[in-house]
Amino acid sequence: MNETVVAHYSGERLAERVLAAARSVGLREITPAALAPADQFHMGGLRATRELAQLARIGPDDTVLDLGCGLGGPARVLAAEYGCTVAGIDLSPEFIRSAVLLSEACGLGDRVAFTVGDATDLPFEDGSFDVVFTEHAAMNIADRRRLWSEAFRVLRPGGRFAFFDIVRGPNPAEPDYPLPWAREPAISFLLTASMTRALLEEVGFRIEAWAGLPAPPGRPDATSPFSLRVVMGDELEGRIGNVLAAMGDGRLELLQGLAIRPA
Repeated sequence: MNETVVAHYSGERLAERVLAAARSVGLREITPAALAPADQFHMGGLRATRELAQLARIGPDDTVLDLGCGLGGPARVLAAEYGCTVAGIDLSPEFIRSAVLLSEACGLGDRVAFTVGDATDLPFEDGSFDVVFTEHAAMNIADRRRLWSEAFRVLRPGGRFAFFDIVRGPNPAEPDYPLPWAREPAISFLLTASMTRALLEEVGFRIEAWAGLPAPPGRPDATSPFSLRVVMGDELEGRIGNVLAAMGDGRLELLQGLAIRPA
């Protein structure tokens, strides 16, 4: 299953393509915020990352783990704007290679580190982080209990788990494929909000904040040469259309929350 997920996010020389696309639209200064059109792989983009960081109360003394970090866009924003140190982990070797190169281009090589690995079997010691942070990664992970148990394990007592995910809505019909995270249902593992909360509490988390969010206004840009299309390809516009249609009729919803590992 992991190999199938990695294949879905396949690509070559992604960092180089992102930087070339940035130059093509006249971007002169490479910063985490400037790269956001092409490296924030979730609904709401840069704004959503900042909102989740504020919910998690991330500050300069925190060590943060970004689960399913992709090209490292959120990790770079957290390090640059909130002063924390960040570790990112993702299944895709190319995503991790590109995350390192893009972070070096932003001058953040000493503030962020990236590892190829499985979020359900984290290569970190117990109690290693103050915050675990994840945006739109859980949909590709079948063993959600194991995922959240690992997040719980690597948090220090009192640590915060901040998440922004897509979940099933009240309409039981399947969303139309392809979607940004899956071309077909085989690698799409969607839970309802209530199932999500129950599992988080079962592994030991205490819920501090919980909110269903509306779809962001407008339609994400999938046509610009400097957008997520650089990484996701020409199918992106149709995939985004399927997500928005499913959110419009209640098949999918957005969920943001903060859970605490009790002290």
